[in-house]
Amino acid sequence: MKSPVQVRTRIRIRTRIRVRTALAAGTAWLLATGLTAAGAAPAQAAPLQAAPAADAAPLLDAGSADGRRFRATGRLVGGGGTTCSATVVHAGGRPDPAAKALVLSNGHCADDTMGTNDVVTDKAAPEGWTFTPAFFHDNVAEQKTFTMERVLYATMKDIDVSLLRLNATYGDLAKLDVTPKTLADRRPAPGTALRAVHAPSDGIEDGRRHLRQSRCTATAAVPALHEHTWLWKDATRTDCLGISGGSSGGAVTTAGDTGRLVGMLNTIATPGYLGCGLGRPCEGSAEGLVVPKDDTAYVTPVDAVASCLTGSGFDLRRTGCRLDRGTQVTVTPDGRQTRSTTPDGPARWDVRITPGQGTRPTWVAVKSGPFGAVDCTRPEGYGTPRRLPAAGLEHTAVLPAQDNLHVLCVAGGPDATLQGAAWAASLAHPAYAYVRVDNTPPTVAPRIDAQHFGEGDDATYWVRPVYAPWELTGYQVKYGPRAGTDCADPAGYRPYLNIPASLKASQGPWTYCAIGSDNAGNTTAPAAFTVPSG
Repeated sequence: MKSPVQVRTRIRIRTRIRVRTALAAGTAWLLATGLTAAGAAPAQAAPLQAAPAADAAPLLDAGSADGRRFRATGRLVGGGGTTCSATVVHAGGRPDPAAKALVLSNGHCADDTMGTNDVVTDKAAPEGWTFTPAFFHDNVAEQKTFTMERVLYATMKDIDVSLLRLNATYGDLAKLDVTPKTLADRRPAPGTALRAVHAPSDGIEDGRRHLRQSRCTATAAVPALHEHTWLWKDATRTDCLGISGGSSGGAVTTAGDTGRLVGMLNTIATPGYLGCGLGRPCEGSAEGLVVPKDDTAYVTPVDAVASCLTGSGFDLRRTGCRLDRGTQVTVTPDGRQTRSTTPDGPARWDVRITPGQGTRPTWVAVKSGPFGAVDCTRPEGYGTPRRLPAAGLEHTAVLPAQDNLHVLCVAGGPDATLQGAAWAASLAHPAYAYVRVDNTPPTVAPRIDAQHFGEGDDATYWVRPVYAPWELTGYQVKYGPRAGTDCADPAGYRPYLNIPASLKASQGPWTYCAIGSDNAGNTTAPAAFTVPSG
């Protein structure tokens, strides 16, 4: 093993707190308190969180032609004041006026703590959830806010959708000139001109957090998209701009048919982030995860939701409904990151499979492959089914050594045949586990932030390392007098616990040593920083 390269840098001292404008709206807390690995990250209000360029998505006027076309879209407010966009929908666009209205948004707008395989069906909406249609900047006096009655469906498995029911009828909305949108049964082809209508809030001043329109294009079909702990299918990559937190769930139509949703705004590649993680989705492929360019916006499809809508509402058991009912087996943990070699030997799947809720399969079959290359819905490649006891079983096969996001597909059935209706239903919506094998050291060097306080004998520096999500998410640090502190010596390093070092200036100069790491445990070379005595 080569000796670590020692990097020595003189820091720039500032007496004012640094403002990180590119990430201030959604990630200041993460930068201040530390970043955790996938599966344990703090809950976020919405994956969409980049500061938008307001002129890229101009405000819509209520009386404009475009404004009249999108009165069904508005502001959704969830638990804790979480803000998203949402749209009134109906199967055919001509609902019974007495029927309770349905509203479509992202799954993370209903519950951003959902994991890889979670599906929520028919539960009471938490108190305080509201929806305001026709949420324009110039009709505030006429706006009316309605409370939410039920969460009919929500998931972040395969797609990022939620379907909610209002405590208001379609007739109540019609009095506000709100007509529901219908849903397309297919996704937009690359090159299709799009219209995205949404109400961003992050980075937008008060009084202007209303409906805006992005005119953009579908640039590519994306079979596999990964963010945080979620594995999505059949997304659309776009060049839509002006999007930030609050845009989630925004209506996306084609330019030629604004009455029918072809998708919803889902997530963007947040400027300032590196690699793949929360706020920085990556596309799956056989060769490895593909990092998109900054501000790339993705649209989640709605055709599966369309297959479950009826003239009278929503029916998850309708013939032809393609939404996941949430009856698959349970796999724990559902995701993690690791190097291919661990202190215990080659990295393994190390997952536990147990019978899930709603069904009790007695047999289970698995297969695995790179995310974006393996098709979990096809029976080819699954191993011979194994008997699944009530207590569950362990799957401990060795993981591939190459860097990539590897997916374990898990289907359950009543017998060892892997055939028949029960197996077909499970294969249509198998459970997933994933492991990201990452043997690549972080691509950025450690940095520190030092702040000077006090004068004379009381002068003190507060020093802390700076995170760079998702390349540097942890640190080992040590510090001491410059003359006796060698950053290349591994002795004395300890985990940084988000408490700045308090270094008396009169006892300096100091050497502050930092080794950065990513979520898989790959580390940087030690970096040495001199903290002066003055």
